[in-house]
Amino acid sequence: MLTSNEVKEMLINIADMYIEKKEELSKYDSVIGDGDHGITMARGAKAAKEKLISMEEGTCREYFKAYGRTLVSTLGGAIGPLFGSIFIELSKACKGTETFDINELSDGIIDAEIKVCDLGGAKVGDKTMVDAIHPTAEALLKSKEAGDDLKAAIKKAVEAANLGVQATIPLIAKRGRSKYLQEKAIGHQDAGATSFYYFIKEMDKYINR
Repeated sequence: MLTSNEVKEMLINIADMYIEKKEELSKYDSVIGDGDHGITMARGAKAAKEKLISMEEGTCREYFKAYGRTLVSTLGGAIGPLFGSIFIELSKACKGTETFDINELSDGIIDAEIKVCDLGGAKVGDKTMVDAIHPTAEALLKSKEAGDDLKAAIKKAVEAANLGVQATIPLIAKRGRSKYLQEKAIGHQDAGATSFYYFIKEMDKYINR
């Protein structure tokens, strides 16, 4: 279980991670995309970090909402609304609670998958971030139903997200610029799915610190 101050600290760590991985994520994207995914994620993370630091106090819901809305307002194209919706759905899951636990994490990611699919029109197998979000949502639901605590649940979520990323490697892309590459996209992991995996991995790093 995390307090609101811990959620804020975790989100700042997530922002720092995206800034640090700017080159790596752009490298993945350069093979089958526009090559600017890492730069875009880092720019959004920098703005989100500045917003969080400016907030002297807040609830778990307010911190997640601030991160998500900053991504939506800062980033152009589809990536802002798609990644921003993940944080916004997590904020909605925190309604009425002062802490962040397995229920909020599970409910938030499950709703985030629905929102991302609705916004982008992608489904599992299209070689997008949905391929990482879906198994993560399933793993978290199982953890919630099994009575796992947050620490155990996030560890299982990391494993599921990683498997989702690996599953994108042999796929032909059906969304975005990479869909025009057809078979040439095979053999490369999706940058969006990788970014989501790193998000879950950074949460695990903080929660199990």
